[in-house]
Order: sequence, then C-alpha cells, then structure tokens
Amino acid sequence: MEAYVIEDFKKWLGKNGISYFQSLKKIHGTVSPVLMESGIPHPVHFREGMQIRNWMRGHKAFTGYTDHDFDNNWISLVEEAIQ
Repeated sequence: MEAYVIEDFKKWLGKNGISYFQSLKKIHGTVSPVLMESGIPHPVHFREGMQIRNWMRGHKAFTGYTDHDFDNNWISLVEEAIQ
C-alpha cells in the first residue's frame, strides 16, 4: 500500500486508535477479534472495521474497490498502520 495512504489513515485513526489496534494485535493476535462485553459479542469486523471500510470508501486510493475488496483489505491497512 502506498505510504501516503498509510499516513492519511494514521492521521484519521489517531493515537488512541493506533493504540487500540496495537493492543488487539498483541492480546488476540489479530486486529479483528470478537470481544465479549458483559456477555455480549463485540465483533471488531462489524463495528470498528465498518468505520475503517467507510473511511476507505471516501479515500481516492480505493476508487474502484468493490465491497469484497474493502472486506479483504481493511485488516492489512490497519496492520501496516500500527507497525
């Protein structure tokens, strides 16, 4: 992925977002686990992942992506940004 895209994404994600995904990766081995909150599943793919896919939809680097492309690439975007 282009360096400017990663930098744009990191700015959007912010320090707290980067820290959040780094902790998920460290604790769960993935940036897209299913967490439990008071016995209720919290699928990161559907919640935070959807926000990221929507950000991608608005960025010029992802013009021409299909819904499948967004689903298949949001995790790699996050993983590059949190390194």
